[in-house]
Amino acid sequence: MSLLRILFTVFISGIFSLNVAAQSLLNRTVTLDAKQRPLSEVLNIISKQGNFYFSYISNILPQDSIVSISVRKKTVRQVLDLLFAGDYMYKESGNYIILLKKSSGQTYYLISGTVSDRKTGMRVANASVYERQQLISTLTNNDGYFRLRLRDKYPTAAISVSKDLYLDTSLVLNPVQDQEVVLSITPVSYQLKTVEITSRHQVEKTWFGRALLSSRQKMQSLNLASFFADKPYQMSLTPGLGTHGRMGAQVVNKLSFNLLGGYTAGVDGVEIGSAFNIVKHDMQHVQLAGVLNVVGGKTKGVQVAGVHNNVLDSLKGVQIAGVSNNVEGSQLGVQMAGVWNHIHGNAEGLQAQGVAGLVSGDMDGWQVSGIGSIAEKNMRGLQVAGIFNEAKDSAHGAQLTAVGNFGGEVEGFQGAGVLNVARKSLDGVQIAAGLNVNKKHTDGFQGSGIFNYTAGDLDGGQVTLGGNIVKRKVSGFQLGGLFNYAHHLKGVQIGIVNIADTSEGYSVGLINIVRRGFKRVSVYSNDLQPVNIAWKTGRERLYSILLVGYDPSSLNTSYSIGYGIGTEIPIRKRLFIAAEFTSESLYQRAWDGSSTVLRVHPLLHYRLGRKISIFAGPSFVVQVHDMLKPKEGYHVNPPGSNYPSFNIGKEATGWLGWQAGISIF
Repeated sequence: MSLLRILFTVFISGIFSLNVAAQSLLNRTVTLDAKQRPLSEVLNIISKQGNFYFSYISNILPQDSIVSISVRKKTVRQVLDLLFAGDYMYKESGNYIILLKKSSGQTYYLISGTVSDRKTGMRVANASVYERQQLISTLTNNDGYFRLRLRDKYPTAAISVSKDLYLDTSLVLNPVQDQEVVLSITPVSYQLKTVEITSRHQVEKTWFGRALLSSRQKMQSLNLASFFADKPYQMSLTPGLGTHGRMGAQVVNKLSFNLLGGYTAGVDGVEIGSAFNIVKHDMQHVQLAGVLNVVGGKTKGVQVAGVHNNVLDSLKGVQIAGVSNNVEGSQLGVQMAGVWNHIHGNAEGLQAQGVAGLVSGDMDGWQVSGIGSIAEKNMRGLQVAGIFNEAKDSAHGAQLTAVGNFGGEVEGFQGAGVLNVARKSLDGVQIAAGLNVNKKHTDGFQGSGIFNYTAGDLDGGQVTLGGNIVKRKVSGFQLGGLFNYAHHLKGVQIGIVNIADTSEGYSVGLINIVRRGFKRVSVYSNDLQPVNIAWKTGRERLYSILLVGYDPSSLNTSYSIGYGIGTEIPIRKRLFIAAEFTSESLYQRAWDGSSTVLRVHPLLHYRLGRKISIFAGPSFVVQVHDMLKPKEGYHVNPPGSNYPSFNIGKEATGWLGWQAGISIF
């Protein structure tokens, strides 16, 4: 019995379903009792009882109006007539009843239908259905259903269907006539196509596109990637709500005005948006926005935004923003922002910003920043920043900053308050109050307040109050307030301490050290003091002398300390002459009563061995002294007064003296 009951129930249900399906939607009967209910709620009750759906344009139907109705077993048509009092027309399409408002002016006709996959027969959702001439479009729903309301003023009409990964399909319509169509589209095989790429990214995939555009708008743009139209103007409230409706993103306009924001295919004239403008492809001439401009293609002209400008291809012209600018491609022109600018390609022109600017390619022009200017490749021109400048590959021109400049190959000028760095080479000038550093060759000049460093050769000059270091060869000059170092000296060093590993040049200073050069210690007597020691360093051509002397005599006690320079002149294998000039301070009573002794002497040396020689020679001596007051234990008269002497003014005495001793090393 249970099995028979089940079969009977299924049979009766099938017959009932066939009867309902065969019955017209408008002739189905409904019963309802609604008091003071919204119209949309009443329509929903009717559609559920009749097992169908209502379709209507939301802005022509007063969905929130309050209605009251009580009917019993009335047809849907009768109930709708009671609700709308004859102001609306009703059309059936599949399982839909379409509500259309009657109008006395311009009339419309309705195109509805379905879109399916030609191979599988499955309905296709989110396919774009549009009329090219009227720029009216829609997307199919999840059941592949669509409807378009077209104007009857056009004598011809055709609808097109586009869907990503499908071939486009078009259908010519019977004009000014409601009709239902069935369309099928064919999947497309992947093929390599020759295309001209005008933008590297899609505006829909940017952060701004994801935030400001709906999923339906992005799907529409993807489907209609190859369809565009030109129009003289457009006006919109928001993307998709304007004179071109949902097709606005497929139109290039001469004049575009967006009350809040717009989403267009392109601009070939002027675009103004109180909040934002989004352009899928190219923009040329003028674009103004209160907050944001986004252009997916090339920008030629002037682009101004209160906050940010974003160009996904190249810029030729002027870009101005209150906060930041971004260009994914190259720039030819001017980029100005209150905070940050970034050019991902090459730049030619001016980049100015309140905080920092970055050019990821080559920079030909000027970068001016409140904090930092950066060129990741080559910079040709001028970089000015409050804190730092960076040209990673090369800097050809000038870098000026209060703190630090950094460049790869520097050809030009670096001026910094603290630090200059050339990572590859310097062919130009570095001036810093603090330090200059060059990690390779220097062909130019380094001037600093503290320190100069060159890791390679120096063909030029170094000047500092502190120290200079060249790790390889110096073919120019080093002038250091404290010290100079060169691995191989072929030029001149002037400083208190001069150090070189090997030397073919000249070191002038208090202490000159050549590790593989000249070093001698001389012990000798002269006409002033019986005991003297001198340390001589440098090279034979020019060496420095540090000397001390002592006279232990109780009646003529004196001490001396001094400095001098000398050179050796070879005569024969074992003979050479050392021509020297020395200046020494002679202490006789107290340092405030000391005198200065200047001495010039040619000394004849005879080599006893490779590292030892004896020497002797005459001296011409001049002693400059004050009026000396007697003090017990110290000789009052000039020590040289025992030799034939002569006066030079009132405070100098000259005489002929002598010097003899031995040198070792």
